[in-house]
Amino acid sequence: MKARRAGRWNGIPYVLLAVLTLLVCWLFVWRYGVFGAKVDWISQHSVFPDYFRQQFYETGELFPEFAGNIGGGQNIYNFAYYGLYNPVILISYLLPFVKMGDYLMAAGVAEIIISLWLIYYWLIKRNFSKEISLSMAVLFLLAGPVIYQSYHQVMFINYMPFLCMAFLGVDRYFEKGRRGLYTVSVFLMILSSFYFSIGGMLALVLYGISRYLELRESQKQSPGSAVWHFLKDGMSFLIPMLTAVLMSGVLLVPTAFAILGGREGSGMTDIGSLFIPDVQILQLAYSSYGIGLTTLIFTVLITGFTYRKWSERVLTYGCVLLFVLPVFSWLLNGGLYVRSKALIPFLPLLCYMMAAYLEKQRNREISFRINVTAYSLTLLLCYEHYRGQELAGEPLKWYLILADGILMLVSFLIFWRWRRVCILIIPSVACLFLYGSIVHRAYGEVMDYETYRQITDEETGKRIAEILDGEAGFYRVEQIGSEEEKAANLNRIWDVRQWISSVYSSAYHVDYQELRKDVFGVEEPFRNDLMQAASENPLFQKLMGVKYVVEGQRVYENEYAAPIAYATDKVIPQKDYDQLSFPYNQTALMQYAVVRNSRGQTKQWEEGAEIRTEHLMDECHIQEKKKTGVKYPVSGKEKERILYMQFRVKNNRPGQDVAVWVNGIRNKLSARGHIYYNGNTVFTYVTRLKEGQSDVEIVYGNGDYEISDIECYLSDSSVLEDADVLKSGEGNWEKLYQSEFQVNREQTKGNRIQGDIQVKNTGYFITSIPYDTGFEILVDGKRTAGEKVNTAFLGFSIAEGKHQIEIIYHAPGVRLGWTMTGLGILLLAITLIYQCNLEKKQKLNNS
Repeated sequence: MKARRAGRWNGIPYVLLAVLTLLVCWLFVWRYGVFGAKVDWISQHSVFPDYFRQQFYETGELFPEFAGNIGGGQNIYNFAYYGLYNPVILISYLLPFVKMGDYLMAAGVAEIIISLWLIYYWLIKRNFSKEISLSMAVLFLLAGPVIYQSYHQVMFINYMPFLCMAFLGVDRYFEKGRRGLYTVSVFLMILSSFYFSIGGMLALVLYGISRYLELRESQKQSPGSAVWHFLKDGMSFLIPMLTAVLMSGVLLVPTAFAILGGREGSGMTDIGSLFIPDVQILQLAYSSYGIGLTTLIFTVLITGFTYRKWSERVLTYGCVLLFVLPVFSWLLNGGLYVRSKALIPFLPLLCYMMAAYLEKQRNREISFRINVTAYSLTLLLCYEHYRGQELAGEPLKWYLILADGILMLVSFLIFWRWRRVCILIIPSVACLFLYGSIVHRAYGEVMDYETYRQITDEETGKRIAEILDGEAGFYRVEQIGSEEEKAANLNRIWDVRQWISSVYSSAYHVDYQELRKDVFGVEEPFRNDLMQAASENPLFQKLMGVKYVVEGQRVYENEYAAPIAYATDKVIPQKDYDQLSFPYNQTALMQYAVVRNSRGQTKQWEEGAEIRTEHLMDECHIQEKKKTGVKYPVSGKEKERILYMQFRVKNNRPGQDVAVWVNGIRNKLSARGHIYYNGNTVFTYVTRLKEGQSDVEIVYGNGDYEISDIECYLSDSSVLEDADVLKSGEGNWEKLYQSEFQVNREQTKGNRIQGDIQVKNTGYFITSIPYDTGFEILVDGKRTAGEKVNTAFLGFSIAEGKHQIEIIYHAPGVRLGWTMTGLGILLLAITLIYQCNLEKKQKLNNS
């Protein structure tokens, strides 16, 4: 490319890009609601950062290790993906008066604008024309994931400013030998989104190879003449990247330990199929979960095979291999599944390649024959995919892809006559604008202003704070409501003293998840298996110590709630408990604690339990086009009862969801093809029946499905009481919650739980905090070994008497992570000192 004379800095394009971003965001999103989505944004990406900030205000620690408030209490690195050390979120710590949701909306738009500025500046620095540089920035803005993911799954796109800055850093590395910008940019990218930083670093490596070959070509050196020099220089190029990875150790290492403990995938993958080439148009075009450009990118890649310079061809070869072989998408997604979301970091690099292509067209470096062939092959590719996919879903998208291919071929023919690059650019801009206008409204996922206001209304937080002010014990406070409210509040914490049992995260505590799904069969109202909502099962609420439930303006107090921590000698061994089936596996936990070894006698308890079989409904085959409610009579209306119901569901239309409501509680089996298929083929319901209630309404959702293996039981509500049970061999009666732990609120914060307990009988200290090897337990200052109790929770043996208890959580991998971070900082310091000394010597030699 010919060098252009650098003129005075012109701020007009930057202002134009900022204004255009605001205008497009209004057209696509703001006129329908806030810059936030109804599911992941409101329940994860805006809530976890707020929780991190609250913890910082409470403890003053920038590096927390435990999230005691969420999911029963878990390793905070289970949630690191949502911005634990994101530099943009850390800035919000300085703004306690700004609601986190509002801050993230503004930050999302600002990140888009800054990314556009950096792309424009980068391309101008690479000597592309203003017209081409500006048009590539606009295409980046309109690309499928940029605006869409900025208000959906923020981590898909929020690293872009730092990735764009890293491309500038790579240029600076090759042009001036300076590594600082390159290193810092990669470091910040990792902190922003470690998941997508892997793809970002791979894109930087491809670009780095191209720049290296470009320099060798300018020096008239053959790319194949010095393999040793290429490897040596390549290692030198990777040192800044390695330094950034080491500096990020305090995030990466503990997160890796957490992810190895629990992460959701989509099942087994056929390894052999990963190496079979597979061209997927939606990886690159018209997708909010892919790169999301137009069919012009296929033309650019096809044309790239005809380029003469290795520095240009290597980008084409590298990108085509990455996009065509599924193994790369699989690896970039951590070996979980093959999804094109992991390719989003290649968007800036493809914009660069498109700019180079348009520059070649401007300079008439591509022949008519090559052009016609490339555009024709693109159209053929679009047509073949259109034929195979038109009826498979989203037909409008496939019509647009086919129309785009035709339009681009026609545009090229016009361009060849008039030679104006804008003729090739305008159709792509128009098609992406049309796509964006449709997709953001069609999905209906933008959260409306009123719903956002209600969900984030600080009056709810004040109400919960008042509850906690008046509660001296150690219990949980949760929110329920409509399905939309439940989804929004899965991880929402209003006060650092508020603990909840629900959680929605891609990494999680495995044993706790199994307890919810396999032991209690907690209702799953959502199609996403990871969305573990606040349960309405009164037995589960009791076990988890949910004493207060907030629903709108109303607050319900659960008089039966167990303390989060207590001491007891009423135990049964795990091996006996494992023999119990539904519903006794739930009711047993209302009267006994389960430990690895004990002499408890389960049989005595079973015989004394007042649970009887109830015939409520028969097996049936449901074929409904809309929801249908049926009322079934139930016995014992003279008193309050607990209904236990379980049945198997066979979905005869696996392509759609199945939902069934019992007494207002929904269970859902998601469509088999859903990426987070919940596998909820056995619907379990445990619900209260009010005194005088003579029937139960079961609502069958639309679909074609069969209900079989029905089990139905009734008991009175006394099962929820801390009932006295026979103390084996002594002939007297004892309660389960014999000694309640008295929490010290001043000392219980961050990764520490502290308080006192007066133990009545030598036995076990039982909690409803999920067990983890990272817990350090001190009883009167002496270390005590923890063990798993009640199948999933932390417990330990304890003697009679008064004791001071300290439970401190240490996230696995933190020490190793800090060691890596220290090495990274040391390596950066050595590199900068060496670079500074080298520049001084060069200046002395030049003088």
